[in-house]
Amino acid sequence: MTKFSIVLALCLGSFAVNAQTLDEINKLLTAEKYADAKAAIDKHMADPKNTSKSDAWYYKGRVYNAYSYDKTLPATEQFNLKMQAFEAFKKNQELDKLDLRMKTEMYGSYLNLYASLYDVGASAFNAKDFESAYNAFKATQEVESFILDKKYTYTDVKLNAFDTSLILNTAISAMQAKKEEEAIVHYRKLTDNNVSEKQYEEVYEFLVDYYNKKQDVTSLQPILEKAKRFYPQNDYWTDVEMEAVRAEVKKSGDKTILFAKYEEMIAKNPANFLMVYNYAIDQFNALYVGDKKPADEIAAKDKLTATLKTAIANDKGVDASVLMTKHLYNVSSDLSIAANLVKGTKPEDVKKKADLTAKTKTAMNEFVSYGDKVAAYYDAQASLKPVENAKYKELLANMSEVYNYLKDTKKMAEVDKKRAAL
Repeated sequence: MTKFSIVLALCLGSFAVNAQTLDEINKLLTAEKYADAKAAIDKHMADPKNTSKSDAWYYKGRVYNAYSYDKTLPATEQFNLKMQAFEAFKKNQELDKLDLRMKTEMYGSYLNLYASLYDVGASAFNAKDFESAYNAFKATQEVESFILDKKYTYTDVKLNAFDTSLILNTAISAMQAKKEEEAIVHYRKLTDNNVSEKQYEEVYEFLVDYYNKKQDVTSLQPILEKAKRFYPQNDYWTDVEMEAVRAEVKKSGDKTILFAKYEEMIAKNPANFLMVYNYAIDQFNALYVGDKKPADEIAAKDKLTATLKTAIANDKGVDASVLMTKHLYNVSSDLSIAANLVKGTKPEDVKKKADLTAKTKTAMNEFVSYGDKVAAYYDAQASLKPVENAKYKELLANMSEVYNYLKDTKKMAEVDKKRAAL
């Protein structure tokens, strides 16, 4: 993480002082004896009557800020000194109604604290001290907000009203420090302000995942809608939406809402292979897994065939084609069984049986055409994973059965030989 690296004077110029003690402290500052200066200002502030004087607070701020740069001090002490300096400067302004000290230095001490706190945060982050990094970056935001609220401006530096880098650094540090709730606050600052550059895509992913796991639909939906709008190619948004629909289906048992959601998603991005393929899997399971079948099985089978053809068109592998072979094998088997169940000899029975037999052969030939493509794919691989080997054996067994039905003994022998060799 890069340091902020603003180089500023520490505002150590001489001022007229109204007490001998403060004059001595000013001399110690000028001589860069900051530890001695701190001891002196602490002693000065120990006297209750001095705590009501604006100059005393101003010098406390200067001393503490200057001493905070001492590299021999622990990082936590450097940080605490800076924060006490910040409070001291604010107290000075509260007591000095004319604001003479801070006006004279053109509020440079605040900008110095802002820059140095940023550097403390960056150093702590690089050292993997994420707790200290988070505290420093959060304090940097506090100082920055103070400067902006007061409308202080500087010649060489312009602070942003919405400092995306600082906010992101704060959020990341909080996450690394296991402060998830604090991280959410800062991530939300980014999304609430509609950041949409590529580098912030993970911020939306994190928030969507967070609210999804919390089942906080109220917070999830606006973030998800923005995420879909800014990063439409990210499939994660779709996964989250489908997960919500699946949860609803699990409660109601009504798969029509799941299929309707698939249709909606695919209409927006028909080339999304994974979405179409998952749709086919759900259609396949609805048809062939479990006892509850679709009301119109023929229409459901035709729909699955169409879905699989769309998936195959965008499949860089063979998964969709494998599922097509399973589907068409089942279609042909169901047709064959239906044909065998027709026992009558009346003309209408004979015709029905002939029609079903013809449809069986058509489905089988279509099955074989896809089976040949899958077989060619597997044959071209240098080696097959165990799961691929099992799928190939199942396919070849089904092809053998189909060739037997079609009375193609040559093809049947070829696939049986292949299966035996696996």
